[in-house]
Amino acid sequence: MHDENTKERFRTYINELKPFVLVSFILFLISSIAGYVYYAMDPSLSLESLGGLEELAEMLEGLSAIEIMLFIFANNAIKMFFSILLGFILGIVPFGFLILNGFVLGIFAHYMTVENGALFVIAGLTPHGIIEIPMLIISSAVGMKIGYTALQALRSEPVDLKEEIIKGIKFYLHWLFPLILLAAIIETFITPLIIYLVTGI
Repeated sequence: MHDENTKERFRTYINELKPFVLVSFILFLISSIAGYVYYAMDPSLSLESLGGLEELAEMLEGLSAIEIMLFIFANNAIKMFFSILLGFILGIVPFGFLILNGFVLGIFAHYMTVENGALFVIAGLTPHGIIEIPMLIISSAVGMKIGYTALQALRSEPVDLKEEIIKGIKFYLHWLFPLILLAAIIETFITPLIIYLVTGI
């Protein structure tokens, strides 16, 4: 009985989350396209947005594969968790997190396409990206849902903000957290192999 109730609550939560996932997907797509176009308009200036990626690459130098995997996992897991947890600030944090990541990805994809070709970008982003990007979008959607509930609470509507935050965190721990780990494993051990097999680089 408990298991059936749990499944029903999960289905209900997913249905409630769907419009926020759609909005998050559209925002991510628009911001990614904007980043891609921005690089075409001003390559030198747009590359300044990749400073964080360069710092990240420097931090990974000299680390073992396991350490790299754990670092990538921790970095993504923490950022997505706080995107959800801080969603109560009217959804501003997950909104900004999503837009920024989409924009930077667009710039990075265009830059790498120019430097190494489209095949390299596809091989480098697809293996782990098919998991990581949906997790980014969904975690932002969860945060925005919490933000919407916070807005309803400000309007004195009959909602339970604390319960909404708890549901979001449980959803993250049960579903997103393991997939973020899987994406980090693929990015560390599978993606480089795919790049080499496809491009020889």
